[in-house]
Amino acid sequence: MSGTKRSIVVTDDGARLTVYTDGSSRAGVTLILSHGFLMTADAWRIQARQLAARGLRVVRYDQRVHGNSTAGEAAPTVDRLGADLAAVINATAPRGPIVLAGHSMGGMATLTVAAHRPELIRSRRPRVALISTACSRAQLVPGNHPLHWAKAAARASYSYPVCWLPPAADVVRRRLPSRHPWALRPDVQHHDATPPPSRQAIRRTQTEQIAQLWKSLRTYTTAERLHALDELADQVEILSGELDDWIPLSQTRELARQLPNALLHPPVLGAGHRLPSDRVGHAAVTEVLSRMAEAALRRSESTAAASARL
Repeated sequence: MSGTKRSIVVTDDGARLTVYTDGSSRAGVTLILSHGFLMTADAWRIQARQLAARGLRVVRYDQRVHGNSTAGEAAPTVDRLGADLAAVINATAPRGPIVLAGHSMGGMATLTVAAHRPELIRSRRPRVALISTACSRAQLVPGNHPLHWAKAAARASYSYPVCWLPPAADVVRRRLPSRHPWALRPDVQHHDATPPPSRQAIRRTQTEQIAQLWKSLRTYTTAERLHALDELADQVEILSGELDDWIPLSQTRELARQLPNALLHPPVLGAGHRLPSDRVGHAAVTEVLSRMAEAALRRSESTAAASARL
């Protein structure tokens, strides 16, 4: 993407998070976008392009052990991803209004910030979009339909070897064709300013690191710890796709119960899990984020005007 600036945020455990920034540094509001499991910041390419064209500043980053970002000393867990997001916020937008948008695992990282760093939420008072995400553990079986059980069996066929036989999985991954999304090519670098495609998200990631993160996703919960986020009321919005078979609508409804003051949108008809890049759903995501950014900017300008009158 033309005009994208690439930088590095180093976390307290030494992970090097690759950050991609679009739009003017003088923009009045910054949107910080977190992607999901086995994806890269490229998942947000449509939003980055369109929102930057509207005069907004957009910050994306590859989650640790994804894309161009490295591992740190700490094991990759959802809690650690929340700490990473806090580091990105402090490094890229230390002041001024912000909008946080998290898709799937990125949304879980956002919820983890609220659960473990409530003072950050209360001091910055961001607008927050939680997209195709959940406050409870990832599920292999998304529902009770026979098709759901077939999908669960397919997922188990690769998730269990990944989790319990990572060295053997590494051997297999090195033999896969280079274009395969699970191919392991640790020496291949992506030097462009833009993030690598999501199909290359884990080509430099050892299977053990994927396994650690997947196990964390399977035990994760932030239920009953989202009070700081719920205090933001309708500044928090929840979006999902009608056909999402990774985060079923039952988990979306549970998230809404944990955040009763949030705005729960009707599921986007015909859209699946990858809502930001979904053929049907991407426009809904872009419009929600644009509206949230404009509202954050209006509030900031109103606060500044009130202060000037005093």
